[in-house]
Amino acid sequence: MAILNYPSPLEVLKWIVIILVLGLAIYIVQNEVDRYRKRIRNLPGPIGYPVVGNLFQLRDKVTAQHYQTWAKTYGDVFQVQLGNTTAVVINSSKAAKALFLGQSHALNSRPTFYIFHGKLSKAGKSVTSIGTSPWDDSCKQRRKAAAGALIKSKVESYAQILNLESREFLKDILAECQNGEVDLDFRPAVRRFSLNLSLTLNYGTRVASVKSLDDDPLLREIIYVEAKISAFRDTSKNYANYIPLLRYWEPFASLFGLNKNPNEAADIGRRRLAYNNVLLEKLGQQVKEGRDKPCIQGAVLRDPDAANLTREELISVSLSMMAGADSNIPTLGWAILFLAHSPDIQEIAYTAIRDAGVLELPSTSYASTKVPYMGAFTKEISRYFVVLKLGIPRATYTDATWGAATIPANTLVFLNSWACNRDPEHFPDPHTFNPLRWIPSEDGSTPHAHQFAFGIGGRMCVAQHLAHNALYTVFLHLIAHFRILPAAGESRDEIHPLEGLKGKATFVGTPRGSRVKFIPRQPEELVEWLG
Repeated sequence: MAILNYPSPLEVLKWIVIILVLGLAIYIVQNEVDRYRKRIRNLPGPIGYPVVGNLFQLRDKVTAQHYQTWAKTYGDVFQVQLGNTTAVVINSSKAAKALFLGQSHALNSRPTFYIFHGKLSKAGKSVTSIGTSPWDDSCKQRRKAAAGALIKSKVESYAQILNLESREFLKDILAECQNGEVDLDFRPAVRRFSLNLSLTLNYGTRVASVKSLDDDPLLREIIYVEAKISAFRDTSKNYANYIPLLRYWEPFASLFGLNKNPNEAADIGRRRLAYNNVLLEKLGQQVKEGRDKPCIQGAVLRDPDAANLTREELISVSLSMMAGADSNIPTLGWAILFLAHSPDIQEIAYTAIRDAGVLELPSTSYASTKVPYMGAFTKEISRYFVVLKLGIPRATYTDATWGAATIPANTLVFLNSWACNRDPEHFPDPHTFNPLRWIPSEDGSTPHAHQFAFGIGGRMCVAQHLAHNALYTVFLHLIAHFRILPAAGESRDEIHPLEGLKGKATFVGTPRGSRVKFIPRQPEELVEWLG
């Protein structure tokens, strides 16, 4: 009788390791062949490393600034490889205009990402905002519906909302500033102002007080979920978007308890859909009963052209408006800190407001004023600090060309808004904060008619006019009624657009600083004026 010799556990383990190593080696070789084939011919760019491409070269860096540096070597338009994904980066205003305006149809789409679209949005019935949706008939309908509620004439009709929220912002500051005796953390007031803009303009509802941000369960949910969504949208992190191997690892990480919340993205998608359903249902009932307040979603619901929109498409419009808080909060924060460290600019702005006769007006008239310097100041804040330094990514809808290179359809494309807003050919002395660059010359022309904070071309932010007017109105209120000084011990480093960042490798450029002194110009009169 033959005796069977079974391999020992050590030999089994050895063969398992050998098979795994060979399998990994074969995967890496095949993966590198695939990555090489995905490179765009005749378009320069850094090679990077196996599997990860250029991802690790961007870790712990301001991605947009690093791309700007690479542009000195590879040109205004070059390619990078983020894992298995080839991306084209556009780094100058001239190149941006040539591609996004000259070939607008070819660059009119958005990419889909494994985490944001495949997990978060899919769990929320595949509902995405207009700004993150690929170009198709549904996106066209949603964008048309939103644009109808956001044209300049409509934006002017929201003036009273902008005035109200700006006035409430001043009340929050006045209640806590102790006449400038304390270093005040302005973040709660800024958060309430920005959230109220989103809720009031979109759904006709609002946050009653700063305290409500912590006490109201729905508001706490919105703030938490929207912050998480911003993190999942981050194009410089979330490596599983670019490295398929990490997706294969996820089940094993969950099995061995290495991933504490494997379903987090999907959970956030469902929670976002849930509270938007609640808000939309409430508004829809108010519209039926004729007791709704003027708002964007109400205008969409009443628009005959929007009658064919599904509920998911209506919520998509809402998501687009809610996303505005993502950039409004840090922009207002940067402006407050900048004013605190720039008494000269602050005084010029106050003088312009006073000379325009604004100080004699009621708050209800502020948003409808036209103070050229304040309009210019608002544009310069957005240019100088551009909080989305690497704009919301695009995808080619059809083939596009750059020189001898053909950029295939469905290629990821980044507009380097930071580099374009610092392009010396478009903005002389670009590293200097200078609102006067936006003031029209004697012949009525404005040499710098465009800045890139809201993008460029057919997929520019649909709410750009509204965002500008909202910031203009709150800046007007703030400078007219408060002097702002730096917090004790703070230096001008906190207003450097790069050195002052809270975190460098982040999707949204949030300022590190959060405290200043607010000194009412006329305390007693301000209390009476605010009512």
